[in-house]
Amino acid sequence: MLATGAAEHAAAASHASSREVHMPPFRVKRRARARVVLTALFAALGLLLPAAIASADPVPSLLRPSFARMGAGPTLPPPTTPLPCPPTCPGGTAPDPYDAVVYGDSYTSGEGASHNHKYLTKADGTEDFTHKSGLAPFYVAWAALEMARNPLRRMTLTSDKMETVIGRDRLFFHASSGAWIKHLDEAQMERKGGTVVRNPPQTHDVPSTAKLVYFGLGGNDAGFADMVSTAATAYLWPSNSSLLGSLLWDAEQERSVALEIGRLEPRIADLKNKVAHGLWSVRETHGEAEIVVALYPLGVKASGNTGIREITGRTMDMMYPFAVKVNQAIRDGVAQFQASFPQTKVHIFDPNTAGPNSTSVVAGHELGQPDSYFQGLVYRPDLLLSKPFQSYQESFHPNELGAVAIGKALATFLAEKMPALFPKGPKYSTLTINPQPLVAAPEEIQAVNEWAATNGSQLCEDTDIDSVCRSITPDGIVLSWDLWFDPNKVRPFPDPPTPGGPDTGSPGGGSGSGEGSTWIPAQYIPKDPCDIFRPVRFEYYAGVKVQGGPLQAPTTIDGLVMTPKKPKCVPGVGLIYE
Repeated sequence: MLATGAAEHAAAASHASSREVHMPPFRVKRRARARVVLTALFAALGLLLPAAIASADPVPSLLRPSFARMGAGPTLPPPTTPLPCPPTCPGGTAPDPYDAVVYGDSYTSGEGASHNHKYLTKADGTEDFTHKSGLAPFYVAWAALEMARNPLRRMTLTSDKMETVIGRDRLFFHASSGAWIKHLDEAQMERKGGTVVRNPPQTHDVPSTAKLVYFGLGGNDAGFADMVSTAATAYLWPSNSSLLGSLLWDAEQERSVALEIGRLEPRIADLKNKVAHGLWSVRETHGEAEIVVALYPLGVKASGNTGIREITGRTMDMMYPFAVKVNQAIRDGVAQFQASFPQTKVHIFDPNTAGPNSTSVVAGHELGQPDSYFQGLVYRPDLLLSKPFQSYQESFHPNELGAVAIGKALATFLAEKMPALFPKGPKYSTLTINPQPLVAAPEEIQAVNEWAATNGSQLCEDTDIDSVCRSITPDGIVLSWDLWFDPNKVRPFPDPPTPGGPDTGSPGGGSGSGEGSTWIPAQYIPKDPCDIFRPVRFEYYAGVKVQGGPLQAPTTIDGLVMTPKKPKCVPGVGLIYE
C-alpha cells in the first residue's frame, strides 16, 4: 500500500507538472481537495435482498472510491469483474456501476421546469432558490437511461423530487440557478455582495472517479440575467415620457434591450477563455470522466418573432444573435480546451440540432408560438416584498414541456456517445412523466403590475452595477453626460464602488464579480459610451437622456437615426457620420 501510495503521489506530481506546461493560462491556486470517504459494503448481501419496484433499489453500492479530492492520497480502483446479476436484472449480468456529476446554471438545474413553482426544497422544507427540478433535462435523460439499466424499476418524475441513487448508479446534481463558471470552485451567494450561501462550490464533495460529467455553464457569464431583467423592467415599469415621445412600453423595451446587448457583447469575447478554464477545473476533479458540454436552446426565432404580453417580437429578434454568439463562444472554449487536452473526451450537446435530421428540439415551440416550450414573464407576488428579483427568476427558461423534450433528446445523445454505459438506450415505458405549462392567474399578474408601478427600480437590484437596467427610470433611460463624453472617467474596479466615493471611481467591498464598475454622481451606465451604439437592422438608437449630475435637468439626445452606414463613435465627440 505504501509503494502504491508513493507511486500515485509521484504520478499526481507529474500530472501537476504536465498541467503547468500544457495550460499555463489556466493555472490557479486550488484548494486542497481533501476529503476521502470510502464506503465498503458486502455486495454479496445485496444479492439476497428482493428488488423494490417503484422505490429506491436496496442493492448496495459496490466497493469503489466515493469522494476523492486532489491531494487526498491514494484511492481504490473500481472493480474489474461484474457481479452476478441481482433480482433487478434478470437474464444477464449487472452492468458496472458508475457515477454521474452535473454542473450548471439555471438551464441545467431545471429553472422554469415547474408548473407550480415547486422545486427540491432545503432540508427544512423552505424554498431553495437553486431551483433544482426533477424535470430538468439531464435528470429526465438520466432517469430514462437508468430504466434500461434497471429493468424492473418504475419511476414517476415530478419537479419537486429527485432520486440520486438508482440501482447501483449515483447522480451528483450540483447545478444551481444563477451560477457562473467561477462557481465551480467558489461558493455562490444568494445575492450579489451578500453573505448567505445559495450553493457551495459545485466541484466540492464529488466522486473523482465519475465516468460522466455534464457541464452547462456560461449564460450568466455572458449576462443573460441582466438582459432579461432589462426587458422585464422596461415592461413592468414603463417611463412616463418615452425617449421618442411615445407612452408605449414596447419602444422603451426595444431601446433598452438594444443598449444592454451592446454593453454585454464584450463579455462574450471573454467567454471562450472562461469555458476553457472551467473545463480544466472539471478535468482536475474528474480525470477519468467523459465531459458533455451543453449549449443553450434558442428560445426565440432568428426573425419574425411573435410578441407576447410582456416582450415584443422585435425584442426577441434582437436577443437571437446574442444567444447564437454565446453558444459559439462555448464551442470555441471547448476547442481551446481540447487543443491542450486532446486525450479528454468532450462531447457537445446542442439542443438546436439534436432533433430528427439535425433539427432543433424546440423548433416551432419558441417563445410566442403555440404550445411554447419556454416561460414568458413569470409572476410571483408572494416574493415581491422580500425577493423582487426572485419573483421573476423563472422567466424565459424552458417550461416543463421544453425541459422534457430537451431531456429526451439528451438521452438519445448520451446513449449514442456512451454505448458502454447505455447499451440499451433510454426506456420510457416504465417512466411516468406528465409535463404541464405554467399558467399565471389574472390576480397574480395584477398584483405584480401594481407593485411594479411604484417599486420598479427594485427589479434591477441583482443586475450588474453597470447594467442599463439600473438606468431605466419613470422618466426614461437616464445616463450621465460626464461619463458619456469623458473617457477618463471610465476606470474599472473589481468590486462595486463605495457610495460617496470620488467621481472617477472608488473600490468597494461588494460582489467580487470581477466585471468592474464606475462610480459617478448621476447614474450607473456602460463603461464604454460608444458601446451603446450598436447596429439594429441599420438603426442606431440616439434617443437617450443624459444629465451632468443629480442637480441638473436631463438633456435629451433625440431621434432614431437611420443610416445605411455605421457611424463612428468618438469619445468626447459622439457619433460621426461619414
